[in-house]
Amino acid sequence: MTADDAMDRAHDLPRLLAVVGPTASGKSRLAVALAERLRLPIFCCDSVQVYRGLDIGSAKVDAATRERVPHFLLDLVDPDADFSAGDYQSSAWQLLARGPGLFTGGTGFYLRAVTHTHSGADPVADAPASDPRRAAFTAQWEAREREGAGAVHAELQRRDPEAAAAIHPRNVVRALRALWLCEAHDRPVSLVRAEDPPRARARLATVVLEPEYTALDRAIDDRCDAMIRAGLVAEVSNLVAAGYDSRHRSMGSLGYRQILDHLAGLSLGDAVAAIKQQTRRYARRQRTYFRHQLAVDRRIAVTRPIWLMGQVELEREADVIAAEAAAFLAGDLT
Repeated sequence: MTADDAMDRAHDLPRLLAVVGPTASGKSRLAVALAERLRLPIFCCDSVQVYRGLDIGSAKVDAATRERVPHFLLDLVDPDADFSAGDYQSSAWQLLARGPGLFTGGTGFYLRAVTHTHSGADPVADAPASDPRRAAFTAQWEAREREGAGAVHAELQRRDPEAAAAIHPRNVVRALRALWLCEAHDRPVSLVRAEDPPRARARLATVVLEPEYTALDRAIDDRCDAMIRAGLVAEVSNLVAAGYDSRHRSMGSLGYRQILDHLAGLSLGDAVAAIKQQTRRYARRQRTYFRHQLAVDRRIAVTRPIWLMGQVELEREADVIAAEAAAFLAGDLT
């Protein structure tokens, strides 16, 4: 394919819009304002919101907001189900076949799964988490990680230094996924990816929220406190009563695993402190991902804290962003 052919193909790709940023940065508030202006539904891009019953801890929008703007790609599966980025991209493209939507959320690798593709599926590497071989591998390395934090990333560094360099040492989920791919292919996954590099299947414009660190830390603390007041402990207790617990990957999500520890005896104060600390760390990893890992065609940065804006300020900001986003979606901006 010549350079001109590649450029022509890029212009033919569908155009997508997303509002992304670290947790508690105000994505939902801005996304709703933009969706109303652009007359688009919202496609939630969150690896916890796909689970039914995990509502408070995943910060799902309330029923009144869903009445104003339809929301899709949330409440897709029960908490004991396997759900992957591949499942997400399949569900997203089924919706996109019916019409455009505005993606919003903090799970960047879900969004990348929608915008990029590989040439073929690998039934071994893409085995669900319940597959016996993969389940045994996962259990083995999760146990080693409990014995010594960093064990998974260290093994990935030994097997595939290139893949390890792209993953934060504390991001056990991504490191374990890459380690499994090395195991499944019996060679470094970076070599597999080099042979079959991802190809764009869409052009993406992102509205990136980048609030100042100290202000975001305060917003995270406030959100965690609000979740406790809203009944997060009762929500987790009800999930446990329904048969969902630490055996299920969904219950290992931020907020849920700490409240499980509280139900097992950890003080509520210590559990909340752990949620706040680990959420702040997660927000920093999200910033890094959106800056360096998510390929985009157009980037619209928002550095002002959305959650501190009054209604008039938000309306003005949304008007400006919506105009640029509409031009991109219409093909008026390259």
